Amino acid sequence: MSGTPIDSLTWLVGLPFHSDGSRIVWLYYLVGEAPDSAGAVCEALLRANSGPERNARGQVPVEPDHAEIRRIRRHVLGDVVLEAC
Repeated sequence: MSGTPIDSLTWLVGLPFHSDGSRIVWLYYLVGEAPDSAGAVCEALLRANSGPERNARGQVPVEPDHAEIRRIRRHVLGDVVLEAC
């Protein structure tokens, strides 16, 4: 059962990076109030490229070309849906 979606400007953005040479690790960021998916990716990249984040992953860069973006929608009945973008 799902009702009408409630508009929200919250996004879940996944950014991959290669750890230990070949293992892919995904970092996920909740981004609120971005006007669109491109803005959400830009905000997630700013966070991923901050000093503490880069230090935590050993200065390995994230791969923005492979970002996974989902819009978080909440339905009237409370169901949460991750909508592909």
